[in-house]
Amino acid sequence: MKLHVVSFQVPFPPDYGGLIDVYYKLKALKKAGCSIVLHTYRYGVEEQPALYEVADSVYYYERYTGWRSMFTILPYIVYSRRDELLLKRLCADDYPILFEGLHTCYFLPNQLLRNRQKWVRMHNVEHEYYRFLGKSTVSWWKKCYYYLEAWRLRQYERVLLHADKIFAITNTDAAYFIRKYLRY
Repeated sequence: MKLHVVSFQVPFPPDYGGLIDVYYKLKALKKAGCSIVLHTYRYGVEEQPALYEVADSVYYYERYTGWRSMFTILPYIVYSRRDELLLKRLCADDYPILFEGLHTCYFLPNQLLRNRQKWVRMHNVEHEYYRFLGKSTVSWWKKCYYYLEAWRLRQYERVLLHADKIFAITNTDAAYFIRKYLRY
């Protein structure tokens, strides 16, 4: 099997929860004989040759960070990951696509991918996570950002209706996604 994996961040070194999940999933898929085309967004991390141990090819994309990516109805964590070259590369074949987190789902509803198998690995119920971050910070500026991002993520989450499968980490998250997005 050949598979595109779109990672929200360079998954090496795997030094925190989300990256650990992505890296060791790639390693397991590779060991099982899966051919991986890894697409990853980087910021503050250089290219990592070690990724060729878990992927057959690796493509890096820059995030569109800064103020311009803040002034949109889309969540910043999504809108800043919108490189058109990614879409072009995803359209070059008909392999299934695994989007790692809501962060990477900018192209999920794109009509050019309408006949493709599209899977999303949800690492959290993101709007709940960002709302919690807003509650826990004392900075007025960060509080505004987190609450706005939580609202945007809650609205944007409907994009998951374009996914063929949604994989959650916890049973609680799985129950939430089944309740909201399971199609009969």
